[in-house]
Formats: sequence, structure tokens, C-alpha cells
Amino acid sequence: MAGYILSILGIVVAGIFIDIIVPDGSINKYVKSIYSIFVVAVILTPLVKFLAKKDVYTLQYEDYQVNVKLMAYIQNQQVKQMENKIKTQLESEGFKNLDIKINFSTSSDELTLISCEINLKNLSIDADKQHINKYEFITGVVKENTNLVDEVILFYE
Repeated sequence: MAGYILSILGIVVAGIFIDIIVPDGSINKYVKSIYSIFVVAVILTPLVKFLAKKDVYTLQYEDYQVNVKLMAYIQNQQVKQMENKIKTQLESEGFKNLDIKINFSTSSDELTLISCEINLKNLSIDADKQHINKYEFITGVVKENTNLVDEVILFYE
């Protein structure tokens, strides 16, 4: 960029000298015409260089393939968020010390939930929730957050 600015300054200085040195008359028109061609050439030089680069903005599909490890990490984080959301919701309803594990698979970059395992071994239920069927209630919360069917929501004690 600095070279381009210096070129423009040089051509301006050359124009001043040409104006001073060349006498008025018929030759002055021709000299100024040639000078104008040089000015246009200097101004258009960066544009010509830019257009000469053919592959400046060519994108290749191979350059932007999905990083498999990154996708696996993102999907794992999605499942952990689901597990935490279910656990938090159940804790707010009075069901504490649950261990929740959602099993999933990834095929063609899509997350597929397989099952949900709920360990009730350390479960403690608030006194006001003792009369509620814990299996139905927990199943409802899991289904609400995962869209899994009853058959794949598994309980362990």
C-alpha cells in the first residue's frame, strides 16, 4: 500500500515537472496525453494485480469438513445438559440424589437418544411427595425433556 501511495505521489511530482519544462504549443498536448495514460496506469495497477489472482476467494468443500471430534464433544455436552436439566427439575420437585444417565448414538452427525437409566439407590423424597408414584412422575419428567418412550426409561435400585 505504501508503494502505491509513493507511485501516485511520484506521478504527481512528474506532472508538475512536465508542466514546468514542456513549453506551450502543439507538443504540450501530446506530452500531457501520454502523461494522462501513465496516471491511469498507475491508478489501475492495484486493480489489475487483484484481478490477476484467480483463486482468491475459491472455497473448497474439503477445507470445511466437520471436525468429528468437535461434533462428538458438542453432542456429549448436549446430553449432559439434558441430564442436568432433568436432575435439576426433579430436585426442585423433591426427588434428590438421583443418578441419571442418557445413552445416545451419533449417526450421520445427528444425535439419537437410545435410553435413559435412572439409579434410585440413593433417592430421597421430600415428605410431601411420599404419596406420589415416583416411577410415573420421574418417567413423565424424562419424557418431557427427551421425547423418549416409556420402554427405554430404565430404573435401577
